[in-house]
Amino acid sequence: MLLRTLLALCAILCCNAALAGLKEGYAALARKDYVTAMKEYRPLAERGNAEAQYRVGRMYEFGQGVPQDKALGIAWVRKAAEQNHADAQYELGVVYGTGDGVKQDDVQAVAWFRKAAMQGDSMAQYNLGQSYANGQGVNKDYAQAVDWWRKSAAQGNADAQFKLGVVYYTGQGVEKDPVLALANATIAARSGDKEKVAFRDDLAKDATAEQRRSAKLLADAWKVGQPLPGSTAASGSAPKAAVASSAPVKTRCSATGSMSGEKFTANNCVASLYGDQHSVAIFMFCPGGGKEAAAASAVKSIDLNTNHAKSPMAGIQRVVEAPRDFKVEKMTGEIKPGGTLSGRIVGSLDKTAFTFDFELSLPTKDAAAGMSCGK
Repeated sequence: MLLRTLLALCAILCCNAALAGLKEGYAALARKDYVTAMKEYRPLAERGNAEAQYRVGRMYEFGQGVPQDKALGIAWVRKAAEQNHADAQYELGVVYGTGDGVKQDDVQAVAWFRKAAMQGDSMAQYNLGQSYANGQGVNKDYAQAVDWWRKSAAQGNADAQFKLGVVYYTGQGVEKDPVLALANATIAARSGDKEKVAFRDDLAKDATAEQRRSAKLLADAWKVGQPLPGSTAASGSAPKAAVASSAPVKTRCSATGSMSGEKFTANNCVASLYGDQHSVAIFMFCPGGGKEAAAASAVKSIDLNTNHAKSPMAGIQRVVEAPRDFKVEKMTGEIKPGGTLSGRIVGSLDKTAFTFDFELSLPTKDAAAGMSCGK
């Protein structure tokens, strides 16, 4: 999974006739009909489908539709995790971290959190940061903790945003800075959580009028998908570097098409640069194809991960192949920090057709290393 798409579409973007049971399983879960969900997922899980294995494992873990059996549930979750299913990897991290159903093992917890975090799972990134901050399963390293919290916070995780406010207040892992502490705390407080709101208010009381103004500018400039305010500049004023780092990447993206006869339009995307793999994740595909030069011929597959607007349980994952499922009509630009990229992709899947146009400036900094594209 390269990047969880930020779109909430009116219908499932892609589906596979051989995996039709996934859709029925999601629908059953949404109405809490766990017996039916198990009937749909179990045959797919036994045939090796990672998503079905994860769902079956979770239902056994919590006794949903079947008698509770944590050992069996964890075994199914492990099968999915070993197939690189990020949610399953995160779940194993939680299981080993808490010792719920297995012998508690912080080293194993970190190993599974890391696998999911490298795939962009925000909760895994947050928990990996916690592990580094507390020295659980790894050597204590606040700088590493802050790095992982930044990745999680950029995806909108309020707990990670709160942690960044705390470290800038205490000076753990970063240079102490009241402006950046307040800016990050202000962003975290948008969640409405009482603890986060109280922390923001306490910082604001101790700040000067100029510090409050600077922090507000930084917080107002931040958008999901962009780095949180951060700079080593002197405190007490709005650091220019911090303003620049929190400013949105300029993008122009649109996705149009139809799903089961129902038309859709979307006009938002977020770009992440993976310099070590010469690739970029945008919306739901990776245009670099693992090569530095942007070229239509380099894109062999698209990793789709969608969310269903009407049912949060109805998301689906699928890798689609060119030229069978889509065609890259054009692709220009360079895969490098601050580079530009533009192109068009047209695809057709079962009863779904889509056209994706994009023209964007790439971030000046890499996202998490270790991601890769279909080559």
